[in-house]
Amino acid sequence: MSAGMGDMIPHWAGGLPADAPPRPGTAKYDEVMKQRERARLEPKPNEPGAAQSADGQEPAPAN
Repeated sequence: MSAGMGDMIPHWAGGLPADAPPRPGTAKYDEVMKQRERARLEPKPNEPGAAQSADGQEPAPAN
């Protein structure tokens, strides 16, 4: 019972923040972890090779 009640304590009172992942072993845990892994593998806009101009060519390097 205390494990479930701990999830209901507001963040300001020492509970988990709203963006905390579900606890391992719950139904949504695997889904959230798959989404995080997918987001981690996506190229970031500021990485070399990820940003391209509209004509498909890489932008000139900034000096």
